[in-house]
Amino acid sequence: MGNVSLLFGGVALFLNSLVLLGKVEVKSAGVFSLFTGLLQTFIATWLVIGASPGEQFGYASIYLFAFTYLYVGITFIFNLDGRGVGWFSLFVSISAAFYGFVSLTQGDVMGAFTWLLWSLLWALFFFGMGLGRPNEAYTARVALTLSWLTLIVPALFGMAGMMTPLYQMIWWAAAGTAVLYFLVSIKRHKPSVEVA
Repeated sequence: MGNVSLLFGGVALFLNSLVLLGKVEVKSAGVFSLFTGLLQTFIATWLVIGASPGEQFGYASIYLFAFTYLYVGITFIFNLDGRGVGWFSLFVSISAAFYGFVSLTQGDVMGAFTWLLWSLLWALFFFGMGLGRPNEAYTARVALTLSWLTLIVPALFGMAGMMTPLYQMIWWAAAGTAVLYFLVSIKRHKPSVEVA
């Protein structure tokens, strides 16, 4: 069930990145985000009920995605002020960094790095929507890349039972390439500064 949550979360993030790039209409993406948030909330609740405390900690992380998509979906559909989503993203970014730290202490380096990438993305949403310092072109490219690298592809491979050492090697190569792409893109997509 967790892979199903990852898969649809990846698709929602992909569509939302296309909104930032002007390729998908806002309310249309909002509907899919809302459906995804509802699905993920159901999955998280299903998994958390009856789970051990350690399992609950892991499953509860799904709510970070679920409530983000619910909030984004409602904001998009009803054309609400996005600052609430931005400040909520700060909380989620900090939480994701904590999950990354816990993963690292448990020896899950790939999981830790994935959480840190998600923390970066939520931080970009905080800066853009919460602080009003949008850099939509850069944020869109990070979101688009992470939707496939950290959500869609891992979910598909996980559901197919193909999480092999070869997959991990390829993933790390792709992750390294993505980080280099993000670093190079910073110079290309610096936010414009308004002069009073």
